[in-house]
Amino acid sequence: MQPLLNKLSNRYLGVVHVPAQGVSREGRVLLSYLTGPFTRLPWQRFTDPHTNYWECAEIARLFAVRGYNVDIIDASNITFVPNKAYDIVVDVRQNLERLAGRLPTSCKKVMHITSSESSFQNAAEARRLTDLMKRRGTCLLAQRVESGLNNPAHADFLEGFGNTTVHATFSRFNKPIHRIPISVAQMFDFPDHSMKDFSSARKHFLFFSGGGAILKGLDLLLEAFMKMPEFHLHIIGPAANEVEFSKVYARELSLPNIHRYPRPRITMNRGVEKMMVGEKKFMDIANRCAAIIYPSASEGTSGAVIQAMHAGIFPIVTKQTGLDEGAPAIILTSGTSDMLVEDIQKQVYGIAAMAPETLEAMARSAWSYVRAHHTKETFTASYAHFIDTILLK
Repeated sequence: MQPLLNKLSNRYLGVVHVPAQGVSREGRVLLSYLTGPFTRLPWQRFTDPHTNYWECAEIARLFAVRGYNVDIIDASNITFVPNKAYDIVVDVRQNLERLAGRLPTSCKKVMHITSSESSFQNAAEARRLTDLMKRRGTCLLAQRVESGLNNPAHADFLEGFGNTTVHATFSRFNKPIHRIPISVAQMFDFPDHSMKDFSSARKHFLFFSGGGAILKGLDLLLEAFMKMPEFHLHIIGPAANEVEFSKVYARELSLPNIHRYPRPRITMNRGVEKMMVGEKKFMDIANRCAAIIYPSASEGTSGAVIQAMHAGIFPIVTKQTGLDEGAPAIILTSGTSDMLVEDIQKQVYGIAAMAPETLEAMARSAWSYVRAHHTKETFTASYAHFIDTILLK
């Protein structure tokens, strides 16, 4: 009964405690990220496949098994005031700047990077919105405004997701960034020929994303596929249903070659987890598509792209998507929105002209890459290495 009461009190008080495991260092860590993974009641489970729920819990566990007592708050909690002398604080957004003056001078402050630098992302979305105004005379509000513009300045260590392009957005802080590979929600076997026909998949493409249609480039894809009725675009996630965006692009979204699906969820069936998109299995949609096209203007590393690669889909992405430079991918132009639309069309025609066996080899290369570099195991190993060889050195 007591653990249940603790979960309820944690949920309403906003602070979760994970005790040290094994030999205690009598040290304290504050993790400013998500409390949700620690306040679930026995009959509750996460259905959102976003990787940050598991990653947050894993960071806390990694500190706990090293003998630290860990307190966790939500990164959006801007009222929390520390009443303990923390040895380490790890934050994902804005709390380092706010708490810096309240922490001991000996406290090691870490920023865990999950997106591009805030001012870069805000400017990137503003440019995309300006381009939209020029193309269609339509003014939309920004959906992905980031806070904590100076948070990295208060960190002793920067670590997290992204490639060289993403990490360069933090260059004004003149601090090294220790790379951590994003994990994945669910791994899949590579589809065999009974599941996927790469000949027909050449005409089907995937867009998979969270919110922020303009920042993620869904408008550009719709404009491109409107001119290519022989090819199909499958859209997974909430971006296409954003109210104002869906009004502006109502014509394109109603075209017969554009297919919309809701946000994916993880379901449990007889003890087996499955990723579902509405009433369809995620893999049923994935097996129709040759490539994911993701012209995002700002990310950390796109978990959706990584998940698609785990499903045997080849990535066509911008550098700002955060996919490592060594990953097999087609990189879209970094030019204007008009140039991106043209490049998307070029790449679609290029994929359609490829031999099915070539596409299958490309997809297997992408699948093999993420199996080696983006799993829960690689996240754990990388973050443990950061703690042991850099943070606690």
